[in-house]
Amino acid sequence: MSDIFFDSAGESDSKKVLAKIWTDVQETGVFPENSLDLPSTGVCFCGGGTRAMNCAIGQMKGFYELNLWKDIGYISAVSGGSWASTIFTYYQDGSISDADLLGNKVCPSNLCKDNLNDQPEGFMGKVVSHSLEKNLILRLGKEVIPFEEWQKLDNIWIDAVGDTYLKPYGIYDSKNPKFFTLDDETRDAIIARNPQLQASDFIMVHSNPKDAKRPYLIINSSLQAPAPDLPIQKEENLTVFNYTPLYVGSACYREIEDKNLISNKDVKFGSGGGFIESFAFGGSNPKKTSMNDSLSVILSKKPFEIVDATGTSSTAYGATLGSFMLSGLAGDLLDKIPLSKFIPEDYYWPYPELGKIGKPQPYRFTDGGNLENLGVITLLQRKVERIVVFINTDTPLATGCSFDAENPPNNKQVSSDFYPLFGFTWGNQVHNQVFHKRDFNPVYQKLAKAKEEGKTVMARTKLMTIANDWWGIPDRQKVEILWVYNDRVPDWENQLCDDLKNEISKGEKGRFRDFPHYKLLFENGVLHGISLTTDQVNLLYQLSAWNIYSNEHVFRDFLE
Repeated sequence: MSDIFFDSAGESDSKKVLAKIWTDVQETGVFPENSLDLPSTGVCFCGGGTRAMNCAIGQMKGFYELNLWKDIGYISAVSGGSWASTIFTYYQDGSISDADLLGNKVCPSNLCKDNLNDQPEGFMGKVVSHSLEKNLILRLGKEVIPFEEWQKLDNIWIDAVGDTYLKPYGIYDSKNPKFFTLDDETRDAIIARNPQLQASDFIMVHSNPKDAKRPYLIINSSLQAPAPDLPIQKEENLTVFNYTPLYVGSACYREIEDKNLISNKDVKFGSGGGFIESFAFGGSNPKKTSMNDSLSVILSKKPFEIVDATGTSSTAYGATLGSFMLSGLAGDLLDKIPLSKFIPEDYYWPYPELGKIGKPQPYRFTDGGNLENLGVITLLQRKVERIVVFINTDTPLATGCSFDAENPPNNKQVSSDFYPLFGFTWGNQVHNQVFHKRDFNPVYQKLAKAKEEGKTVMARTKLMTIANDWWGIPDRQKVEILWVYNDRVPDWENQLCDDLKNEISKGEKGRFRDFPHYKLLFENGVLHGISLTTDQVNLLYQLSAWNIYSNEHVFRDFLE
């Protein structure tokens, strides 16, 4: 992430900036983007590596086909879902228009071997087949060469994500890093306060009159702990962290107590409580100004970029390393480098109460999916009234079940990202209950019925929250959710040509052995990491798009 900037005096006039802050969101419930008058609708693109990215591209295409993007206020994205959402929201190059970026819809009856290998120029799905693991190996190899310090260790993953997925679309350039913001107006307001900055220092949200309106993007990651405190005992001591065009931070302040695994000393640190403008995140030496809504900050050497946000959002290994005893010790294979150094790091301070600034120090940041992999609760915090939640999972939905407190779901029956929202805990997701347990089975039954009928596995539900102080969710907040579950759809498959149906039916012996539940790792063998083949990408993309445009009346009625 950012190289922290210090000079001999501790400050630099050329690097000192005035940045807006928002520290009353927890009390008022008013987020900075409320002034944009967004529709109270949102779409959640979940985590799940290249599979989730692949699904999201198809789902974006489905909305585009129905001209529904204008009716969507928010995108809440995690991990692989954030890779697709970042490109869609910010792309500057590589595609002439959304029509090129989002590819070509092909009716299932017209799909064949030839067009499954066709990816038009500029199509976002092309990068799903790029090799992230080769990029990582190259960077790691250069990093451990003693005489060449190629980059900071905590940047290896982020830069590999940028080079693999974002660079083709003009939003990653290691030699020319840029800040990001919403539009010309917000950029010009920053420059008016900070004349040492220039318009060319920024990228803005993609805006073209011929293209779809962009929803307000929230990329979700997890704030872990200050770097000197790692490794800590509990993985679940993570706090949601939001990256948006206007701000970075976390609304709810929390004090976290834990224990360092090596020293056995008690650890206590703060997190959340407010936001700072995105361009100033990662800076140092925050000082109050005469204006209550601003801070003076020393910018880091390297601008905080959109790749830092989406790269951090997908750092799935971070929570494990951060609570792993050996992560604080030297490893011979890495030339005595502690493993925890590979977790993204940035300078950060919390806001414990209005008008107060917490202790600035380097913190570690990890994958948003380590805390909440669907991105739902982030939109509940903003009181969004209607949410489309794509559960782009690798777990087929079991049918014929019935769940309650005595008979809870498990991760072989239902996606483990789904049921923690209803109080059935899994992994780190121990704070995520926002709906009653009794409400889970009716939602599940609707999904299971759709699957049994061979239809798109989706369910429209009206729910009411229960109070969750950890996330700042009030009691009895109403929300309508359209759940869309990644699964086999016979209504779609039956329209395919016999050759494709036969290939899918081969299972592990065919080209689409896990379709549509491609594995997070090694779908095509150990040597291929998380990359998918062109025809695998195209087949899942077409199904994901079809699930939307073939259900036009459902999505129009829900969003318009």
